[in-house]
Amino acid sequence: MQIEQARESTERLEQRADDAVQAMQRASEVPAELRDALTQLHQQARQLRDMARHSGDPQQLIGAVDRLEQLGDRAKQACLGAGRDTDAALQSSVVQAHDEISSLKKQLH
Repeated sequence: MQIEQARESTERLEQRADDAVQAMQRASEVPAELRDALTQLHQQARQLRDMARHSGDPQQLIGAVDRLEQLGDRAKQACLGAGRDTDAALQSSVVQAHDEISSLKKQLH
């Protein structure tokens, strides 16, 4: 994968994380585990985006994406665990962020 493609992918990923956090802020009730996972996911997505902008080291990006995938899995599981109590827009945003992470991981590996 070219570095420019990685940068574009990390930009999209960071936007999906932003969307998920905004949906979380609009939701009336958010389980603490989901709130924590999304907060960390958002922070890590931003760091990944910045890393992609300033670093050309693919191995460093791969490691960061792998760590981010764990947070994405955690957020998705927290969303599923909350079931119908979780806002539909929030669930959708979490799934989209998770899918974006998975897509980026496939591109990098």
